[in-house]
Amino acid sequence: MPRLISRGEALQQIRAEGGEPACLMCAIRDRKVGPVYAVFEDADMLVMLPRYVRRWGHVMVLPKKHVTSYTQAGPQLWGRASALAHQAARMLERVQQPKRCYLASTGSSAGELTQTSQHLHIHVIPLYRADDKPRDIFSWSEGVYVATPEEWQELLQTYREAWPLSAVDEGCTTSAGPAAR
Repeated sequence: MPRLISRGEALQQIRAEGGEPACLMCAIRDRKVGPVYAVFEDADMLVMLPRYVRRWGHVMVLPKKHVTSYTQAGPQLWGRASALAHQAARMLERVQQPKRCYLASTGSSAGELTQTSQHLHIHVIPLYRADDKPRDIFSWSEGVYVATPEEWQELLQTYREAWPLSAVDEGCTTSAGPAAR
């Protein structure tokens, strides 16, 4: 069962695994900060399980190209990231059966290690409680959930099996095979 750890403990673990990289998303992409649990991956995109989450089952869509603004993210790149986020939300609904999902693109110039990465990405977060609010989901002040490698692998396998079943015919389909890495 995933366990709740404090924000401070999570930041300490992230720093121990990879220091304080200039871009945490690029460090994740390059496998420089601990294991990466890729649900889907190709040359341009990474759909993965973030290892520090506010809700179990959270998925993140990350363009591999380092883009820090919507001006830098052309319509094709952003459209593809959005289509993959939609597929991830369909997968979450199929597997986790949450009350609903939040999809949010986050990025900030604040410079903090987490929650404010300048590298554009999309969070797909299952909500299990009727009273879940954005402040509950996007703040680490109440801590984050972590899991054992075995728990991550179990969730990853379940998601990989559901991934191709969650594709949409009207242009959202991706290769059905498991992640490249």
